[in-house]
Formats: sequence, C-alpha cells, structure tokens
Amino acid sequence: MKLMRPQGNQYLQIIIYEATKKDRKMFSLIRFIIGGILSIFELFRLFNPNLLKSGKIKGIFTETKPFEAGFSQHYDKYLKDKVMTFEKERILALKKSRRNFFISLPLMLLFPFVLVNINWFNLFGDNTLHFLIFIVLAFYGGIFLFITMSMTLYQDSIKTDIFPNILNFFGSFSYHPETTKSAGAYSYSELIPKFSRETSEDHITGSYKGVQIDLFETELEQVRRSNKNTYYVTVFDGIIITLSMNKEFKGKTIVRKDGGLLGNWFKNTFSSLENVKLEDPNFEKIFEVFSDDQIEARYLLTVTFMERLNELASVFGGKNIQCCFFKNELLFVLPLKKNMFEPGSIYEPEDFVDDSKSLLEELNLIFSIVDTLKLNTKLNL
Repeated sequence: MKLMRPQGNQYLQIIIYEATKKDRKMFSLIRFIIGGILSIFELFRLFNPNLLKSGKIKGIFTETKPFEAGFSQHYDKYLKDKVMTFEKERILALKKSRRNFFISLPLMLLFPFVLVNINWFNLFGDNTLHFLIFIVLAFYGGIFLFITMSMTLYQDSIKTDIFPNILNFFGSFSYHPETTKSAGAYSYSELIPKFSRETSEDHITGSYKGVQIDLFETELEQVRRSNKNTYYVTVFDGIIITLSMNKEFKGKTIVRKDGGLLGNWFKNTFSSLENVKLEDPNFEKIFEVFSDDQIEARYLLTVTFMERLNELASVFGGKNIQCCFFKNELLFVLPLKKNMFEPGSIYEPEDFVDDSKSLLEELNLIFSIVDTLKLNTKLNL
C-alpha cells in the first residue's frame, strides 16, 4: 500500500485514495467503526449530573466588526426571545435521550446472549461472519438512532427556525435545510468531479446589488467495484457558490490553487484553454489560471480579487478553492473539512451569537467579491 504525506484533517482521505481496492474497503470499515465508537462514547455525556441544569446564557450580541453594524438590534428583535425557549427544548431533548437510553439498556445487554446462543452457521453457512456483522451494526445502529432521536429533532429545529431569522437581516435571503440543487448543473465548469450519487443540503439564496447568490453544501460519491462488491468513495465534500448576473463574460476563465506536479496533469484536461500568466508573482505561485480570453482573464484576476479568494477559503474553513467565470455566472467550488451549517453541541447552552457572527462574516465576504469585481456593473474591456 502506497502512503502519501498527510495534509491537515484529510489524513484518512489520502490513505483511502492511495490504497489498493482491498485496503480502501478495510480503511472505510475501520473509519466507520471508529466513528460509531466515538458516537457511543459521546452518549455517556448524558449522565453528567449537571447536564440537565440550564446554563448561564448572556443572550447579548456585541457588534465588533463593521459588517455587523445594526445586527444587535436585529438579534434583540428576532432571536433573543427564542434563546430561553430553545434552552428549555434542549434540556427536554436531553431528558428524552437519557430516558430512551435506559429503555434500550436491557435490549443492549440481552442482545449478545441471543447472538451466542443461536447456531448462525446452520442458517448462513460460509457467509455467517458477514451476516453477523450486518446484524450487530443494524441492531446497535437502530438503538443509537432511537436514543438520539430527540436530540436530532432539536438540532433540526434550530436550522429551520433560527438560521432563517439570522439571514432575514439581509432582507431577501432565505435558508432551506434541504435542496434539490445538483452539482451536475455546473459540469460546464470542468471543476466538478465525475460522481455516481450526491447528497445536498443547507441551501442559501438571496440577492445583493442585483447579483443572485446561491450556496449549498454537497457530498459527491463515485461508485467503485471490486470483484462482486460495490462501494462508494467520496470525491468531493464541500460547498458550491454561484453568483449570477444580468450580463455575460466574453470567455471562460478557470482559477485553481497551484497543484505542483498535479498541475501539469490538470492543465492537460483543459485542452481548449490556455495558461494565463498573472501579473503578481506571489499569486502566480499560489494559483493556476486557464482561459480562452487572456484580456478578460487579466481584467478579472486582480490582486484584490485573489486576496478575496484566499479569504473566502479561509473563512469557510477550507482550502484548494477553485472558481470559474463563464457566461453569466461566477462559480466557486470549495472542499471543506466539516459541515458548515450545523448547530453547536447540544450538551452546551446556546444563544446563537456565534452562529450569527459566522453567517454574517461568510456572506459579507461574498458581498465583497461582488463589489471587488463590480459584478453589478457592465464589464468594460
């Protein structure tokens, strides 16, 4: 098995991609089991004697950055009254989960005895081990879902009730936990990897200075086959952002982080596009640019825009950001290390101040890109 030097939190991802087919399956199983064990250990926090006591909640939004101006009043009007209501719901959800744990405990203790007292080999023959693994995972997985059901419902209610009230600060913006958006619609960019299935969620839409903003999270998986077995490998997990306007770019321009040796391979995939040399040598070391309109590409890719591009990746907690200017859209494709729009830990009191600050910063940076490129005005090339 060939190993690469890990970077950041993508250690397991790198190993899985570089391993043989057999090794990939083994590592996927190990990662699944480890994740399950960690989730089970997390449930022991339900027995913290202080857990069901309501914590101290300030419920005060302090404006510390220019783009937060005016939000303290918005917070007091639309969010502050919800804080104590959700705190009561949080405590209730934890009580229900603790109760469900004790309801499930006899079954969890009895199940191993059932397993060892049945002659499984007579039932399944040579496939006994596979069936036993499936039965154990299905049983304890079902128990885990039963115990955590109330906590999941509580966190879902934050996404449906709190996040929209944060976003309505911007007027025309809306948030939807689920979406029918598909990454396949952006295949024209040549930045979307081939995939067999996708899971998309957390859809934000709105308008800023006449530019339509569309953002959603998606996970793309590609089917792999080994002998008689079929499994899926994640090829992309992150966010897709599109800025659409009532004007069109003359050509097609693609920007990505410089991939070193891999950059040569990537360049060959854009046979219709030519490499663009950037004016700033520092950004030349960071980004690779390809376009069929050299003049327009240099007009668009200013030092200020490149700085915004780096900031966008940093604020969203990702790297290897890529973007594409084509027709009337500017597309951003950004792999992430974690899900963006998820509530904080249910084991801690929540006043939604941190959630508000994160969303404000993320959208403000997108607005700054619109302003930097003057996307709301006609291109003068």
